[in-house]
Amino acid sequence: MKKNYLIYIALLMLLSVTACNLDPFSEQEPPSFDKLYALSENVEAVDFICKPDASGYIVVGNSKSLDNSDIIIINVGSDGMQQNLHRISTPFYDEAVSVKLYQEDNSVLILAHRRVDPSEPEIERNLIVKSNLDGVPVGTEGNDSSEEISADFKILTINENPSIYLNDFLIENQRLIAIGNIHQDGNNNRRKITQIYDFNSVDFNNKNDSVFEKVREKLGSNFNSSNLNIKISPGNSPASVYEIIGQNMSENPNTETDNTSLNISWEIFTDLESNASERIYVGSDQDEEYGDILYHSNGKYYVGGNYLQTDSIFLIAKEYNGSNNNSGQSIFTLVDYGNRVTSLTEDENEHIIMATVDEGTLNSSSYILKFSQSGTPIEDEDFEFISTGFYNIQKIKSEPGNILVILSQKTFENNSTAIGLMKIKF
Repeated sequence: MKKNYLIYIALLMLLSVTACNLDPFSEQEPPSFDKLYALSENVEAVDFICKPDASGYIVVGNSKSLDNSDIIIINVGSDGMQQNLHRISTPFYDEAVSVKLYQEDNSVLILAHRRVDPSEPEIERNLIVKSNLDGVPVGTEGNDSSEEISADFKILTINENPSIYLNDFLIENQRLIAIGNIHQDGNNNRRKITQIYDFNSVDFNNKNDSVFEKVREKLGSNFNSSNLNIKISPGNSPASVYEIIGQNMSENPNTETDNTSLNISWEIFTDLESNASERIYVGSDQDEEYGDILYHSNGKYYVGGNYLQTDSIFLIAKEYNGSNNNSGQSIFTLVDYGNRVTSLTEDENEHIIMATVDEGTLNSSSYILKFSQSGTPIEDEDFEFISTGFYNIQKIKSEPGNILVILSQKTFENNSTAIGLMKIKF
């Protein structure tokens, strides 16, 4: 693959500042923008969704200082211009970790962690907060025109010992399925967990109704890793099949986790109320670190990641036809295109688009790569973003017309941060 360089020397900071269902650009409208959204404190980019009415995006992040963290929701137009920014102000240390569009009522659901005090090593609660497509949280008490705003948080777990960290979720058949890990001891030993809640057990418009009813809980394998990148994906068929994605560190939860494989695995749920069937393993005999998964319109799964202690990344094309086997897997490895995969999406031509970052370098770089459905890179279809920390890509999503929307974490030379959203033709 031949690198095409897209280099930005200077960017304008605007202080007032998968696939998307947006219409293709007209000939008069330039198919690009590059915007920054910032506050007086550092901000952290978390995730974004595309509005189903084709009017723009909702960007979610965290506004952070040494002793405080608040969730911010940014309403962005289709041209990248900020419409409003709401900061959910509480006396606690709140951090958004995962964002989903709830299609039943076109709202935005945000999974969050809460610490009573930022010095506490463990989180105290796992929470859900809801907003509309204007970025206004439910429970604002009529002050939705101000920047600092209240919101009604709903509780998934109130942690005791051990502490539960829920990292990702989805809603299907009025069940909220959340996955994460339990921190078991001071040696960073963790155990994977899946929790299922009755989504209708909470009324977001009722302040007195605050705790989701848990339907079922399943503990998974042990692992010892600082990488908590565990995600959930809807299944292919039937609609009641779910895949729990993550690293498998130990086949037997009762065994020690030293010297175990980091190979990627998923668990199949054929029914929300049943036990998970046998795990499916993907990858090779090398130590792999999971980045992201894409369920493609062709029925295949594509898994991106990197090999530990190397500068190589990989894309796995995996067929799953309903039986628990490892048939139909192919792996393609690349070097010199970053050392961590952050996001995958599918374009309108059914190509796979991958975002990577090059961590640990003095001048950080990010890459956008295009692959065929066979999982091989397409010649001359790649970008390299070079700057001083401007392009730490968090998430990519595609739009019609081969348009790519890129969420970035921007870090400047003075270590201040901003959230970046970019739209390019690719």
